[in-house]
Amino acid sequence: MQPFSRFLIYFLAVARNASIRKAADDLRIAGSAINRHILLTEQQLQMPLFERLPSGMRLTAAGEILYAYARRWVKDLEDINRQVEDLKGIRRGQVDLLAPEALARAFLPELVTRIKHSHPGVVLNLNIRDNHGLCEALLSGEGDLALILDPEETRDLTVIRQISFPLGFVCRPDHPLVQQSAVRLAECAGYPMIIAEQPLALASVFTRLTATANLTPAVAARANNVQMIISLVRAGIGIGFLSYLDVMSEVTDGQLAFVPLVGADIPSLTLALACDRTRHLSRATHLACDAIEDMMTRHAA
Repeated sequence: MQPFSRFLIYFLAVARNASIRKAADDLRIAGSAINRHILLTEQQLQMPLFERLPSGMRLTAAGEILYAYARRWVKDLEDINRQVEDLKGIRRGQVDLLAPEALARAFLPELVTRIKHSHPGVVLNLNIRDNHGLCEALLSGEGDLALILDPEETRDLTVIRQISFPLGFVCRPDHPLVQQSAVRLAECAGYPMIIAEQPLALASVFTRLTATANLTPAVAARANNVQMIISLVRAGIGIGFLSYLDVMSEVTDGQLAFVPLVGADIPSLTLALACDRTRHLSRATHLACDAIEDMMTRHAA
């Protein structure tokens, strides 16, 4: 089903590629045909949609507005197709899931495995994004569902399910901390630590907690990457302040241990499954939702 005009198809291709030549290659048509349609529309609007630069085509302010609406129209058309498929009772389809990189190591591979076993006709398209941009990407129509860490309240965002993961210290299985079911920050101050650095959100959390407790950690190393912190912990350099979500795979495999941090000011990490409340969810998306919620329930237990 393709009710879009040729202009919209051409316009989206040029905007996506920032080049008429590359758009022509993608669409396998003559570049002159694309340019003719764009020029005709610009004449009708009496406003340019692109700046024609030596480096390529760049959207003008008017072009940016049209591009945003055109992308939304594409997503709406996909929704229509999915609803038609639902009426046919077809248990298959594709679901676009937006997620942060923190879930790429353990949570998402397990999710894809579960969905392929329970609903082999459903294809999960994973789009890994910076967590801060996930809500905006979801509401702009770039995904059907999103898994978001510590989401902010937004009017058009519906949180379907959420769970919390504790913060604490990851260490080797033979470390003395493993003997305790939970620890306070003061009990860990004497152990060498790998300290999280910006842009990791845990960096500011750890700084605030040590300042409140008036503690000076024994810094063994600093890193701004979760995988690097895990590697240093595994090498025996020190213990690392992370969330359970960050090390779920290593803890499950027995490679590392995780000891939750307790105390009045200790926050937790929230993982939320969300959708755009203004959009219809296809049957395939509902099936994916069920699988994700089931996984979240298991990990919250």
